[in-house]
Amino acid sequence: MKKRLFTIVLWSVILISLSLVMGFVAVEHRNQTCEKILVEIDYSDGCFFVEPEDVKVMIRNDGIELLGKPISAIDFQMLESLIATNPHIENVQVYSLIAGDLKIKISQRTPLLRVMPLSMGGFYLDENGGQMKLSGKYTARVTLANGYIEHDMMNDLFLLATFVNKNKFWRSQVQQIYVDSAQHILLIPRVGRHKIILGEVKNLEDKFANLLAFYKDGLNKIGWNQYRTIDLSYEGQIVCTK
Repeated sequence: MKKRLFTIVLWSVILISLSLVMGFVAVEHRNQTCEKILVEIDYSDGCFFVEPEDVKVMIRNDGIELLGKPISAIDFQMLESLIATNPHIENVQVYSLIAGDLKIKISQRTPLLRVMPLSMGGFYLDENGGQMKLSGKYTARVTLANGYIEHDMMNDLFLLATFVNKNKFWRSQVQQIYVDSAQHILLIPRVGRHKIILGEVKNLEDKFANLLAFYKDGLNKIGWNQYRTIDLSYEGQIVCTK
């Protein structure tokens, strides 16, 4: 009985002590001033649209001075909203560290396709299908789509680029998507002088499987520069012209 009572008292003392310590730490943290701004940007997708200094310049240009300011007086949500106005940023988190440093953690939007229409300014389509401004200081290494592109083609271009990008071979082989004046989608390959007439953006699995089989069983044997066009628009077959 005494041993049990002792255990209860001991744990009570420990919990009270921890509460006091945590409360003291919380008060001290609120009273701390911002000593340093740490900007961490995820570059794992190989894109460099945003640099740490860009973020700091955005904050300064908005008239916000963080260094020397009490942590408790910093509006984290307002900072996140401000930084998120950069068109190349996907997500931003702002929080403070125990040492008094302010941490800004950023992930960038991932471009899927660079679209350069004749009738309008260029932009990227990102991996979610959203339009994304071009950057004046960085160009992403993604497939180019150009030509007579209209607004109502964006979904087709997104579906096509998504399919191509998921396959290592096609991502390397398809270097350009061109839309001609009749709104036909042509693929310009990296290897071979031919153009690929896609037809409707439907049954992509079958169309590209047929094309791959033709590459392996046909062009590998007779040469990659034998045909001027390879037409995939006919269901279940490939039509070539010299």
